[in-house]
Amino acid sequence: MTIETDISEIRERLDDTQAIYREVCALLFFRYGETPTANRLYQLVRKGSMSAPAKALRDFWGEMREKSRIDVGQPDLPADVAAAAGNLAARLWRLSLDAADASLAAFRVDAQAAVDAAQIQVRDAEVRAEASEAARREVNARSDELRLQLGSLESQLVEQRAANAALREQLAAARSEASMAAAALGDARRDFSVELEKLRDSLAQNEQRLAAAERRALLEIETERTAASRARKELQQANDRIGALEAAHRQERDALRDDLAGAKARLASSVSQCSELERTLRARTEELTHAATTTAELRQRLESISAKLDAGRTPGHTTTKIARKRNRSTRPLALSKGFAVMNLQRRR
Repeated sequence: MTIETDISEIRERLDDTQAIYREVCALLFFRYGETPTANRLYQLVRKGSMSAPAKALRDFWGEMREKSRIDVGQPDLPADVAAAAGNLAARLWRLSLDAADASLAAFRVDAQAAVDAAQIQVRDAEVRAEASEAARREVNARSDELRLQLGSLESQLVEQRAANAALREQLAAARSEASMAAAALGDARRDFSVELEKLRDSLAQNEQRLAAAERRALLEIETERTAASRARKELQQANDRIGALEAAHRQERDALRDDLAGAKARLASSVSQCSELERTLRARTEELTHAATTTAELRQRLESISAKLDAGRTPGHTTTKIARKRNRSTRPLALSKGFAVMNLQRRR
C-alpha cells in the first residue's frame, strides 16, 4: 500500500478536517518514519485553510508530549532514570518544537507564495472569466444570428425543395417532349429524305429541260444572227442605192440649178420648160422620200433583231454598232429632206 491509498482511506473514514490531519501525522510518524510538517500535510490532504495543518501538527505533538510524560512518570522507575528520561523527553520536545516552528515558518512562506500565486491566478482567472463572458456574449449573439440564418436557410431549403420538385416535373415533361420531338424529328427526316429525293429528280428533269431550252435558244440565236447578217447586207445595199441616188440627185440638182439659172434669164420665153423641170425635181424628191422610208423600215427590223441578240453580246458594243449604222442611214435621209426643202423654196 502507498501513502496516497492510506490517506484516501482516512478521508473516506473521517469527515473532520483536523481529525484527518492528526491521523495523517500519526501515519507519517509511526508507519512511514517521516517527521510531519505543515507543508507536507497540506500537500497530502489538500483540505481546509492554510492554518489547519499547523494546528493539527501542534495538537499531534501535544498529544505525543502528554503520552511521553505519562510513560516517563512511572513510579517503579529509579529517580536518575526518570530524570534522564525527563531530560530526554524535554530535549525531544524542544527539538520537535523547533522543527515544527521551522516547518511552520517554511510553510508560511510557501503558503504566502502560494497565496500570491493563487491571487495572481485568481486575477488571471477573473480576466479570463471576463474574456470568456465577452466571448460567451459574442458567441450567444453569433448563435442568435446563426439561428436566424438557419431559419432563413431552412425556409430557403423548403423553397428550393419545392422548386426542385417543380423542376423535376418540368424535366420529366421536357424529357417527354424531347422524346416526342425526337420521334417527330425522325419522321421529318424521313419525309425530308423523300422530298429531297423528289427534288433531286425534279432538279435533274429541270436541268434536262434547261439544257434543251439552251440548245433551242442557241439555235434561235444562230437563226437571228443569220437574219441580222442578211438584214445588214440588205441595209448596206439600201445605203449603197441611197448613195447612188444622192449622187444622181446631186448631179441632177446641179444640172437643174444651172438650168434654173438659165431659165430665170429666159423666164419670159420658157415658163413651160421651167414647170417641167420642177415636176421632174418633185418626182426625184418623192423617190428619195420613198427610199428614206424603206431605209427606216429596214433600220427598225435591224434594231429588233439586234435587241434579240443582246442576251449573247455586250450591250455597249451592240449599241455602238447600231448607233453607227443609224448615223450612216440617217445622213442620206437628212440630205434628201434638205434638197426637198430647197426645191420647194425655189419653186415658191
